[in-house]
Amino acid sequence: MREQPAISENYLRACLQHQYGLTPTTLDFLPLGLDYNAGVYRVGSEQGPSYLLKVTSRPLYEPGFLVPRYLNDQGITSVVAPFPTRNHTLWARLDGWTMIVYPFIDGDTSWTGMTSEQWKEVGTTLRQIHQVTLPPSGFEPLHKETFDPTGYAQWIRSFEPQQEHARFRDSAAERTLRSLWMEHQSTIHTAVASLEKLGGELQRQALPYVVCHADLHPANLLRDQAGHVFVIDWDEVMLAPKERDFIYVREPHAAAFFEGYGQAEIDWTALTYYLWERVVQDLIECARSVCFRDDWTEEPRTDATQLFQSILTGEESDIAAANAAATHLPSDLVVHPEKNP
Repeated sequence: MREQPAISENYLRACLQHQYGLTPTTLDFLPLGLDYNAGVYRVGSEQGPSYLLKVTSRPLYEPGFLVPRYLNDQGITSVVAPFPTRNHTLWARLDGWTMIVYPFIDGDTSWTGMTSEQWKEVGTTLRQIHQVTLPPSGFEPLHKETFDPTGYAQWIRSFEPQQEHARFRDSAAERTLRSLWMEHQSTIHTAVASLEKLGGELQRQALPYVVCHADLHPANLLRDQAGHVFVIDWDEVMLAPKERDFIYVREPHAAAFFEGYGQAEIDWTALTYYLWERVVQDLIECARSVCFRDDWTEEPRTDATQLFQSILTGEESDIAAANAAATHLPSDLVVHPEKNP
């Protein structure tokens, strides 16, 4: 989120003191990330250290806080976990917002610049995460992979005819997105058809499931000043095959990652499914935000449209990665692009 959430800073300060026993001396909004439903602040406190405050309007997903706390308590200290409140919960609720406090780690979360040694460290950490045994009681709301792309397919198949007859607001971003959608409709349909075919195949298999971060890209791997890597933002955590966390393990750093992770046989059907799923998820989120979010100004709409275009046309896009992974599949599982979009 680049714009500050519509919450009074005085209210945040009062909640920090009441819920966490922290007395803020500074509260600095950080315009970071692509999540327009969340905002983060650096909190200076009378207690001494700095903290990271995150506020989000997303629906509360308790495992996003409970699982990293559990992993950190198991000795995986590279997992950044939230602090408990005075009431021993890992979050506080504020008029439709969820507030979470983390340790503040000064570092880099850019998409580029990670060294081979850092990728090796990520591999080691991820191996530890994937080997963790959950407590007997588990985490009741924790999502589990079903390989069911029905929701994606239905959304896209209902969106397209709506846009053909839609009366657009006076928005250049919407017009551009519609033009891009029609230009690349064949690719979008290929992505959905691939999910449906691969999902059907994977539903017939019995792959082992592990705890997956499920959104493990460089922007969620914070590198501190000493070069150490920390895993942040567990909003999508789930039980799934290990390949769910391999989406962004790519050349030229894949060898370094697996040096840390250890030998791992890749299920290419699962990995290809996840790569196509990421494409479809991101395209839907961009289209939904540009065309249906009435609370957005033109600037974030334009940003989302530019992201939409980069997903479809970027030289190192997820589409290219999905097509590369598909070369490892049997020919009967490969969906070829439509000849006449």
